Amino acid sequence: MVNENATLVTNIKGYLKQLGYDVIDSEYYNHINEWYNWYRNKVDSFRKYNIYNGYQFVEKERFTLGMPKQVSEDWASLLYNDNTSITVDDEQQTDLDIALFDNKFSQKFAKLMELTFALGTGATVVYKKDGDVKIDYINALMIFPIHVENDEIISCAFASVVNDYYYVNIHIKEDDHYKIINKYIKKSGNSFVEVEGGQAEEETTETVKMFQIYKPNITNNIDIFSPFGISCFGNAICENKDVDICYDSFKDEFDLGRKRLMLPTEALTYRTVVGEDGKDMEVPIFDRGQTEFYALPINDDGSNNGITEINPTLRVTEHIDALQTKLNLLSSACGLGPDRYSFKDGKVYTNETQVISTNSKLYKNIKNHEKLLTSSLSELVQAVLYAVTDHEYEGDISIDYDDSIVEDTAEIKRQALLELNAGLIDNIQYYIDVYKMTEEQAIEFDKKIKERSPVEEEPPEEE
Repeated sequence: MVNENATLVTNIKGYLKQLGYDVIDSEYYNHINEWYNWYRNKVDSFRKYNIYNGYQFVEKERFTLGMPKQVSEDWASLLYNDNTSITVDDEQQTDLDIALFDNKFSQKFAKLMELTFALGTGATVVYKKDGDVKIDYINALMIFPIHVENDEIISCAFASVVNDYYYVNIHIKEDDHYKIINKYIKKSGNSFVEVEGGQAEEETTETVKMFQIYKPNITNNIDIFSPFGISCFGNAICENKDVDICYDSFKDEFDLGRKRLMLPTEALTYRTVVGEDGKDMEVPIFDRGQTEFYALPINDDGSNNGITEINPTLRVTEHIDALQTKLNLLSSACGLGPDRYSFKDGKVYTNETQVISTNSKLYKNIKNHEKLLTSSLSELVQAVLYAVTDHEYEGDISIDYDDSIVEDTAEIKRQALLELNAGLIDNIQYYIDVYKMTEEQAIEFDKKIKERSPVEEEPPEEE
């Protein structure tokens, strides 16, 4: 898969070069591929290693917890889940909801967020096909920046594999509009040719940017000039290795804690026995590939110590304590705070039951990531509504994240109600605090509530 990714990147860069476009920071894909390997838990250079048993090297495979994927999953769920809502003006809300529902946005965007935090960058592309609004969800390996201004990708190409050829979607900013080019291509020798009968749409021009870029709101310290983001575990590779080394040692503790035999080297040689057919055959005295045995050389005086038995004491508590410490360091390095994970009963659990303190590092990091995510989601909403109506949307966009995991919503409602009853705030402020409405939405909501409420008639005056 990694080789296929490398081939795709090389070929798409070659095709864009053929069209006269240079891909910015093309060497950065090496880092993205590295994070992709850790996310898949397929880093053979780390997982596979050799142990010398006194006679020969024995190949081993390290046990791992696969924490890079777990960390990516957690960041995705903290930032976008089923409780996240996107609100626009009433007359456009239905159009937006239908378009997002038809594109299975809630499920697919959650997956994109996981890949975005794993690989550092993600993208969506909005377009119309046969009259319907479509959204493509694109991972970092399929994103090819062409022009960047102030760390923002202005022009960009996106690619995917279709059967034995490539689909390339290019967005070029020209003055106050975007030129969008769609091509199906395949490689022919050292160049690329368009596929006959490809189903790509005609070249189009749009006044709204129809692609959106998503990144963790973390400064890219690998390359501060790169338009790509950095993986949420990009600066925690060493901590992740420590977790896996500790976990592997914990698993091995039960293997190594079994009875072990120290053998003279001659014990690992062969001896001659008579087989069932009456013929002599050579068989090993012990299996020299096992790590339960360790061969000792002959002493200087030509003697050996015979077979010695060793019964180690298991260090279970020490390993659990060490592993918990390593998990705390990894969690902190990934921006999740020092107590996100706990190891018990042989599994890693996420501490989800506790309300996250507003003073915690995790809370501050969530709010920091939400700033960048809100900007990109707002661009997505504008692109979707533009595709639906053929007009630019200029109304309000409100994105309400799931604060129940960050703050005690019951306490917020209780406090707001007390302040309302005491006259410290009005209905409008109550709706803003409790329901996360904008001021305009709160005023409109309050107006509708009052219109629906029956007007009590004043009692007739007594004569």
